[in-house]
Amino acid sequence: MSNEFYAVHEPILDRDYCEQPTHLSRYPALILVHHNREIIPAHWHAGLEINYVVNGTGTVSIDSKIERLHPGKLCIVSPYSIHSFVTENDDGRPPLILSISFDGKRLQRIYELADRFLLSPYAASATDEDRHAISERCLAMIDATTQIGAETSLKINALLYEMLYLVYRRFVSGTRKHHITSHSKGTMQPILGFIESHHTEQLTEENAAREFGYSREYFSRLFKENIDINFKEYLTKLRLEDAYQQLMYGNVNKLATIANDTGFPSVRSFTGAFRKHYGLTPLAYRKAHLDI
Repeated sequence: MSNEFYAVHEPILDRDYCEQPTHLSRYPALILVHHNREIIPAHWHAGLEINYVVNGTGTVSIDSKIERLHPGKLCIVSPYSIHSFVTENDDGRPPLILSISFDGKRLQRIYELADRFLLSPYAASATDEDRHAISERCLAMIDATTQIGAETSLKINALLYEMLYLVYRRFVSGTRKHHITSHSKGTMQPILGFIESHHTEQLTEENAAREFGYSREYFSRLFKENIDINFKEYLTKLRLEDAYQQLMYGNVNKLATIANDTGFPSVRSFTGAFRKHYGLTPLAYRKAHLDI
């Protein structure tokens, strides 16, 4: 399809890996329908994001927590959460995945506490009925993106605001730590941007701590408290994302080359990390998925 909602592109990221706004003025969100195999690199933004899988498989990483994508999967990404996606075909069928990224600044003008909350489809207050309600609106949104008419933008905006109300009414799972919201200096975003920029190098926790003027011990506590995993685990996740892209989409056949290009100290460490994350060795995974 050739309409604006199907013209999927990679996010435009600043030096701290914050996605830059590309929202159409008539909507408070960027709405995209993904219909090809893709790798969406790690990024964050000040507004929440909703994703719904109609067809396809793959993985989603939200604040370094990995989940499998499958038809019917609902994802709700909190403001400021680092997230990335890998989408794959499913039994030969291409992906069909809705992505709605709300504009953080516009959202805060509507609801000033919007960036203070952690959101999850598994929030204690959310029921199966609530998840079904969001999913049905996602399907209605996909249908609306194929329609042409003067009233189409009204329908899309109505669905967007219904989703917002449901999310903040039923899917709040906690409160964001204050210094990671837009009401503060955003301590972690520059750090995460630095790690992203240098993760293919021989980066150590001590190097990163020194870059920001912290002791290694303080930096280690700060990182773990705010990202919920340690520095090494986060660094490995970024390297695996790069390695996955080379393995599945590049013309590189030697594991030693992939390991070296993505920052792994050895083929053994790369293979072990890949198997732990994806359940198969790199070559076995490529054979299984490229033959689909």
